[in-house]
This record gives sequence, structure tokens and C-alpha cells, in this order.
Amino acid sequence: MRTFYKIISLSLALMVAYSSTFAQGRMVSGRVISVEDQQPLPGVNVVVPGTGRGTVTDMDGRYAINLDEKDNSLVFSFIGYTTQTITVGTQTTVNVNLELDTQSLEELVVIGYGTVKKSDLTGSVGSVKTEDLVKVVASNPLQSLQGKIAGLQVINGSGTPGSAPIVRVRGVGTFNNNNPIYVVDGVILDDISFLNSSDIQSMELLKDASATAIYGNRGSNGVFIVTTKQGTTGGDGKAVINFSGEYSVQRLLKKIDLLNGRQFGEVVNQFRPGEYNNLDALPNTDWQDLIFSVAPMQNYQLSFMGGSERNQYYFSVGYFKQEGIIEKSSYERLSLRLNNAYKINNWLKMGNNLSFAPYKQQNTAGGAPFVVYRAQPVINPYLASPRGDTIYSEVPGVGNVLADIANTNSYNRGLRSVGSFFAEATINQDFRFRTSLGLDLAYGEAESFTPVFYVSPQQQNALNDLNKGSSIFTSWLWENTLSYTKDIGKHHVDALAGFTSQQLRNEFTNRSATDLARTDPNFWYINGNTVVPTSVNDGVDPANYFSMLSFLGRVNYVWNDKYLFTATFRRDGSSKFLVDNRWGNFPSIAAGWNLINEEFMSSIPLVSNLKLRASWGITGNDKISYLDGYSTIGSANAVFGAQESQFVGFTFSRLGNPDLRWELAKQTDVGLEFGFLEDKLTGELDYYNRNTEDILVGLRVPGYVGNGDQTVVYNAGSMLNTGIELSLAWTDEIGRFNYKVSGNLTTIRNEVTKITGTGTSDDELLAFYNGQTITRSRVGDPIGSFAGYVTNGLFQNQAELDAYPHRADAQPGDVRYVDINNDGLINANDITNLGSPIPTLMYGFSVEGWYGPFRLSLDFAGQSGNKIYNAKETVRPDLYNYEAHVYNYWRGEGTSTSEPRPTAGGSNFLLSDRFIFDGDFLRLRSLTLAYSLPKSVAEKAYLSKADVFLRGNNVFTRSKFPGYSPEAAGGSPLFNNIDTSVYPVASSYSLGINLTF
Repeated sequence: MRTFYKIISLSLALMVAYSSTFAQGRMVSGRVISVEDQQPLPGVNVVVPGTGRGTVTDMDGRYAINLDEKDNSLVFSFIGYTTQTITVGTQTTVNVNLELDTQSLEELVVIGYGTVKKSDLTGSVGSVKTEDLVKVVASNPLQSLQGKIAGLQVINGSGTPGSAPIVRVRGVGTFNNNNPIYVVDGVILDDISFLNSSDIQSMELLKDASATAIYGNRGSNGVFIVTTKQGTTGGDGKAVINFSGEYSVQRLLKKIDLLNGRQFGEVVNQFRPGEYNNLDALPNTDWQDLIFSVAPMQNYQLSFMGGSERNQYYFSVGYFKQEGIIEKSSYERLSLRLNNAYKINNWLKMGNNLSFAPYKQQNTAGGAPFVVYRAQPVINPYLASPRGDTIYSEVPGVGNVLADIANTNSYNRGLRSVGSFFAEATINQDFRFRTSLGLDLAYGEAESFTPVFYVSPQQQNALNDLNKGSSIFTSWLWENTLSYTKDIGKHHVDALAGFTSQQLRNEFTNRSATDLARTDPNFWYINGNTVVPTSVNDGVDPANYFSMLSFLGRVNYVWNDKYLFTATFRRDGSSKFLVDNRWGNFPSIAAGWNLINEEFMSSIPLVSNLKLRASWGITGNDKISYLDGYSTIGSANAVFGAQESQFVGFTFSRLGNPDLRWELAKQTDVGLEFGFLEDKLTGELDYYNRNTEDILVGLRVPGYVGNGDQTVVYNAGSMLNTGIELSLAWTDEIGRFNYKVSGNLTTIRNEVTKITGTGTSDDELLAFYNGQTITRSRVGDPIGSFAGYVTNGLFQNQAELDAYPHRADAQPGDVRYVDINNDGLINANDITNLGSPIPTLMYGFSVEGWYGPFRLSLDFAGQSGNKIYNAKETVRPDLYNYEAHVYNYWRGEGTSTSEPRPTAGGSNFLLSDRFIFDGDFLRLRSLTLAYSLPKSVAEKAYLSKADVFLRGNNVFTRSKFPGYSPEAAGGSPLFNNIDTSVYPVASSYSLGINLTF
């Protein structure tokens, strides 16, 4: 913490320090150190009182200043330390020891367009530092945040190398896009997959409206503010060099328990007697063992950090490569970062934050886990070949997954560059004007080649084919802000005003070719002889093709360090809406009370911190296509005239809604911050209430409109999210052993409060899977609630079957479904709510301990209260393998009450509570054991610090769900926590080093 404040204070000192004069006089020099640890303090302000002259100490705490004959004293000030005034007299050397000022040493929190002391914060903000982000080896920094911040849900739904997690802040708040935004060094982005975790200084999550309203229309789903590392100031220009390297081995965390060959044969013989006459002679192929393997992962980082009185720099290069646990899947990225800041003079500072991230991704056969789950275990994967070449066996229904992988050649490659350029001017000490230009540029290519191959009539490719695509994304953001900071007696005012403009463009092109003459990758090109004319397609992504103009303002007021007030306003104009509804207003207000600073609290020494805060505000959402407001036409061919000639024309294509307006989220937050026993125990407690109105959602319209199966977007719904967040931390020491225990939990209650229909859907939203309704969202229920039949055991005999309502094809041993509406029939009217995919409780906790050079940390994450639909088990158009529990099938009256008689499909596999599981889980997300080399040993190798460590990620997961992982969430709130078989999440074990020169 002290190092952080040294850097911050040094930056501030360079902005406000006055240049030394060259008048006649004497030179006074010396060194400033800390009383606490006798270490030099860089960036200390050294000022001649009553004049405009001063300087700052360098990295060794040294200073030198010219004094006039009449100058008799110097003032030494540094953030977090008590200011001292020293009488110089005739001395030429003045050394100073500064003492810590515990009253002023406070954590600074990064908020939108600025920073604020933690004690002055009125909003709900969570924070994560670098040391937590690097605990998980991953391509995306967000994967490290699971269980780290109250109110944050990070779902690692896929283990595909390079995949991004799904992120939710305080639950699901809308029917459409629920993703938060990310502000990286001032640039507003939709994802941060290009970022190297080691380059990040801190990440703040803005959760309530007081914190997010400054971002207006984008703040309703939460805002991440990412600050990357910067150089040091006031030094001698020497660089601090850091190298870190980590090598990991990945493996499948958990296999799905499926029938072996003999069990499969026995089950099939129940409904196909004599299919397998000799069960003991059947092959026993474990397809999971054939495709899942141990795979390596590498992560390396080299950085240089330094600066002088006039400039600061940070440069890094990182390399990340992950091989997938399924063959032909990988992700490789090189990340480059250059952050610079230049002090042009005493009032002007300029700089840049630039990143470049070229990447390459290989994609295996997309349905491989799906195929492995269904492939019959009684088939050998290969046929005997007299020539010794590979001949794949035919696998009925799903094909041979090994052949799919062997003939898949799919790649994505591209470059992502995100950067900002800024200038900052200080005016009359109190005002600061900042202008910045942010750029987000991305170029991507996709390439897929399938050669000629034959396995079976259902699994073959008669002509080779090549598919290519490319996309160009550009976004620029120009922001201008004027801030004012002033302390007048007991009054502190911090105000901000500004305007921003942004434009996004995303264009793509796709094309295909077939029957290439040469199949070597060097000849994967498309020309006039091979191109498929109907495959050529150029267009734009209508969700990322728009412009925006915004005006913003904020006032923070603090009186006597006790009473806090914040007011924020932003006005956004988006080209996604037509003129009459283009502008939206997003205000917020907040207040706080630092009870700890009241006189009556001095009589309660047990309490070291106590603050109340409350906020209310409105944020927005415009995450729709810019075409949703317009009715569109499309091309069509028609035949006219006696010659029956074909003409190209245009006709109605899709209905638009010109009355679309902003989706609004109104949020209330009440919080309590506390500390006890000199902050050994600290915590925060928040109650939140978020009511989203005028939700933008696509609805079906009556058939006579002529819109076909397409939906029309309306402001057609409302949703409520309420809950409590609690964060606690205990820090203490026992002799030489230091430890910290921290944790957080969040409760979520989600409810759809309104759906306004359009003629065919006036009270519900539906999602379908395999031709059946799988989720149904109704007023009063959580969004995306599972829909299906309720079961009540099995029919044990014919008499029981005759006595109860049943489907026409039911037999003894089949599933008995409950007649919900008591009409004597089992049909779609008996489909009911089977549970919610949204957890009612999320939590995480960490344990860290230090003893001498050793450090041990464990990070856990979990959730409960939600359900998972094992939908992959319900798809049975062909004879597939079964999960192992099926072997306990009904063999006659009384033999089973849960596993029906074996069938290849039919009514026993209707979507029902048989396939619903608790989504509760507890995961050991990270386990790290580190050892720091003694300083005397490190210095012999010219190192200032050296660490070695062992690490495990996803070490174990406790869950009742029989799938690969209990995290099966999808991007759509209407199709959420439905396991249709995805690439499994792997566990990994690492050996790493961290060296500082």
C-alpha cells in the first residue's frame, strides 16, 4: 500500500511542484526517509514557504534546492505522512525523517473520470489488485475474478482455449444483452480479452447507480474500470525490470459417467432383443479417453518500468499459449504494451497508453464433446487396414469423432490494438482540463478447410471446401473533461464537467470455395474458378455500427470529513434510436455519513471505521441493432411477361419499430462500511434494488403482418433484482506468522414484473430446444425459468397405468407425469415451472498466510439456489449411449422408482424434472505456494527480488451435477444454465518464477 501511495504522490508532486529558481543564494540539499522503516521517500514535496519555489525528492529520497538569503525554512510534505516545517538557518545539508500520518493514509479508489478517497466514496465499488489477477493462469483477466467481488458472477462456461467467461453484475437485469462495459485507461470497450493480467495495476467494479451513472446508457449492467501499470516519477531514469514465467499442465477435471460396452449391450437388448448375443465379446470403447488428453499452457511476461522528474514509462511484452485438452484446439497471443507520460512543464502533461495483441486460435471439431457423449461404446474407433493407414469406423447417429477432428482445419487470427493519447493541463492549481482520444482497432480472419474424406454415407465430404471470412472493427472515443478540486476550511469540493463523442464501425466479408486443385495450406485461396458465387457476403454488424454523443457532470462535496454528497448527471444521444427518442437522461444522487469522525465515536475504541451511505439513480441500455427501428426490404426474384423472364426486385423483409426508446434501470443502494479492532476486521454490507423498465426485447407478432418467424423489438418488459452483498476480511499476525481471511457473499432475487405482448405472446417469453419448450419467462417468475413436466415415479403395473392419466404410448416401467391442471390428460398444458437458472446465493472466500519466505493462498468460489437442465440427455433421435444411472433401469414391478425401462427415445425423454439438477457448487479456484529467496541470495544474482511458486487452478469442484461442470450458463437470459454439451473446463498445475532486477 505504501508503495502505491509513493507512486501516486510522486505523480501529484510532479504536477504541482514548482521549478527551482536560479537566483543568487545558497544550495541546500539532503535526504528524506521514513521513520517507520528508514527507507528513502521519493516524490516528497520540498517547498520554500510563501514563495512559488520548490522541488521533489528523487528515487533515493534526495533533493537539492536554491535558497535566497532571506529564506530561512523548508516545508516537507508527502501523502500519508505528517507535514514538517524545518528551520534551515545557515545549514547546507538538511536531512528529514517523516512520520506516518494514519489519519491521511487512505486508499484511493478509481471511479469514472477520476479518483476519490475511500472514506469519501458514496457509491458501491469493488476492487481487485494485480496480485489477485495473476493467481489464475488464463487468457482473459476476467477468469481470475470468480469469487473475488461481492455482486459479481463470473461463469467459465467453456474450456475452449481463448474463450471468454460470461460476466453478470448483481444478477440478470434485462431480457437482452447483460454484459458490463470495461473502461481501460479511459477507453470504453465491450471486452478485455486482449489484456495481459500482469499489465493491470487494479480493476474496480462500479455496481450501484451513484458509481455507474457517469457512464449513462452503458452503466446498467455494471462498469469495470481497468488501470494498467504506469512508470515511476522522480527517479534517475533507471528501469525496474521484472520477468515472470509459468508453465502449466492441464487435464480434464471430471469425466461423465457413461455406460461401458457390456452395459450398453444389455440395455439395448431390453428393447431390441437379440441385438447383441454375446455381451462379453463386445468392445468397450471409452471415447472420452480417446479425445481428452493432458495439454500444456505457457505464460511469460517481461516488463520495464522507470522514469525521471519529467517522464515516466512502462513497457512490457507478454506471451501466452494454451493447447487444448482436445486435439486441434489452441490459443496463442503476443501482447505488447507501452505506457508513457511526459511532463512538458509545470502545468502541462501528455502521454499515451498503447497495446498491441496479435493472436492465433485453432478450433477443433465444434461438436466433439457432444459426439463423445452419444457415441456407442460397442464400436472400435478404427478398422483394420492391410496397408497400415488409418481407417475410421462408422459410428451410427453421430459419426466418428476422431474422423471429425482429423478432417477439421479451422483457424482464427487477427490483431487487436487499444490505445489512448491524452493531454492534461493544470490551471490555477484548482482546475484541471483533460482531453483524450481513445482507439479500439481490431482485424480478424477466419479460415476453415475440409478435405475429401469418407467414413460412411452420413459422414463424408465428396469435394474439398474452403471457407474464409474477415472483419474490421474500428472505434474512436474523444473525451474532454474539466475538473475542479478545492479545500476551503472544512469544505471539500470536487466537481467534473465534460462531453464525449464516440463512433463504432464493424464490417465483415465471407466467401467460400470448393474443389480446390491443391490442398496444401499454402494454396488455401479463393479465385474465380473455385468460388461459390452465392457464398460471397459483405455487410456490417448492426449491433456495433452506431455513433454516440454525451454530456456529463458530477459534484462531490464533503464537509468536515463527516458528511458526503454526490450528484451525477449524464445525457446520451445514440444513433440506434430515431430522432424523437434519441436522447436519454441519466441522473443519480448519493449521500454518506462518516460516523467514525463524530466526537461520540471516540468513546468506542473497539470501532475503527463506520460509514453509512445511500444512493439512487438511473442508468440505461441501448444494446440493440441500429436496424431495429426500421422496416427493411430484401431482394427477391420474380417472373413476368409472356417470355417468363426473371427479374430481380425488392420486397418487404422485416418489420421495424420506430417508437423504440431507452431501456432504463432504476437502482437504489444502501450501504454500511465498518472496521473493528484497528481495522483487523473490516467489511461492507449493501442492500440493492434494481428495477429495469422499458426492456428492449424481440417479440412475435401476428402472422398477418407478414413478418414470418422474425421478431420485432419493443420496449415490452420490466424486471426486478434485489439482494444483499456482504464482504468481510480479518487480518492479523501470530508471532512471525501473518494471515488474512476474507470472503464475500451475494443474495439475488430475480423477478419478471411485466411483459407487454403484441398479439401472440402477451404474458410470456419462450425458448426452445430440440423442438420443445425449455424455458418460459412469466410475470412473477425469474427470467429463463425452466419449463417441463413434473414426474411422480414410474408406472409399476398395468392397473396403475390404467388408473392414472398417461400418454398414449406409455407402458409399465415408464415415467409417470403429473396432471398439473387435473384435466385427465398429459399434454402441453401440464408443462410448469421447474426452477430458475439464476443462483440465489453467490460466494467466495480466500485464506492467505505468510511465514518468513513462504506464502500460501487458497481461493474458493461457489454458488447455490439455482438449477441446471441436463438437456443433452433428452436428445435421442437415434440409438445413443446412456449415462451410467440408466443401468439401474426398471426390471419389473418394484425394482425401480426412478429409472424407467430402457427405450431408444420416446416419452421417457420429454423435458421434465428428471433432467433438472441442483446447480450448487464449491470450487477451489486457486491454490498457490510461493517461496521468496533470501535477499542476500537474490543480490548475488543481481536481483532485488526472486520468487518461485507452485500453483493449481480448478483443483476440485464439489457438485452433484453429473456433467463436466456445473457452470453451463449461456449468453442469453432466456437460454441459461442449459447443458447441451460444451468443451469442458480443465484443471491446471503450474510451476513459475517471478524475478525483479
